[in-house]
Amino acid sequence: MDNFYNKYPYTDFHELNADFLLQRVKSIEEQIANIKEEIEGEIFEWVQEQLAPYQEQLNQLIEEVEQLQEETEETLAAYDAKITAFVNEVNGKIAEIREELIESINAVNALTDTKIEQNNTYLLNQISENVGTLFQVLNPFTGTMVSIQDMVDYLSAFHIVDGIDYATMNTRALTYNAWNALSMTYTDLTLHGNTLYQ
Repeated sequence: MDNFYNKYPYTDFHELNADFLLQRVKSIEEQIANIKEEIEGEIFEWVQEQLAPYQEQLNQLIEEVEQLQEETEETLAAYDAKITAFVNEVNGKIAEIREELIESINAVNALTDTKIEQNNTYLLNQISENVGTLFQVLNPFTGTMVSIQDMVDYLSAFHIVDGIDYATMNTRALTYNAWNALSMTYTDLTLHGNTLYQ
């Protein structure tokens, strides 16, 4: 019987009515909490149902992006490898060309040195063999251009015993007419003046 009386409030506003009110409030709070959980669960399920097709598309898109990222990384790695191989190949070719160029320069330098040496030897030989005829000088006595050898030979002729000096010419005291009548050249005078100038 006690249970029967505790379920309902007293009609005389007895203090036990507070227990009843507390129990009712607690019961209502539990019901509200249950309803809230049910509503939240239903809303979550509804949202999940609504998002399910998009989630599948999103998952596919994520997979495609991940796959594309992997492919991109592989492609970039492949390009990096190709670029590295190309750079190495170019550097190798440059090194080969450089070595060939150095060898060619050394060979050209050696050939040039040899040719210069041969040319110098040839020039020295030609000069020593043809020094007499290679260069021309003016003979001041004849007024003609002669070879050095001919000039040397001409000057050597001045070392003669039949030459005449001015003092000797003065003592012979020839007049101009007498000297002119001899009809001799300066060369004759130089070479044979002692005999001719009398």
